[in-house]
Amino acid sequence: MLDELKDKAADLMNNETVKNVADKAKEFVNTEKGRETLEAAKEKVEDFVEEKTGGKGIFGFGKKDE
Repeated sequence: MLDELKDKAADLMNNETVKNVADKAKEFVNTEKGRETLEAAKEKVEDFVEEKTGGKGIFGFGKKDE
């Protein structure tokens, strides 16, 4: 099973469509809008983790501010 997953991952890494999408994502992340989008997503995930863990967080992520 692990070998099958490795083969699938290798196929994806060599797929031109996947490469193109990854390149576009990298370009977007390096823009102002991309950074804003990532920051907003990070805040939402932190709020979700804080809520689901009762403020304890996971490895410090999502820990309730005192």
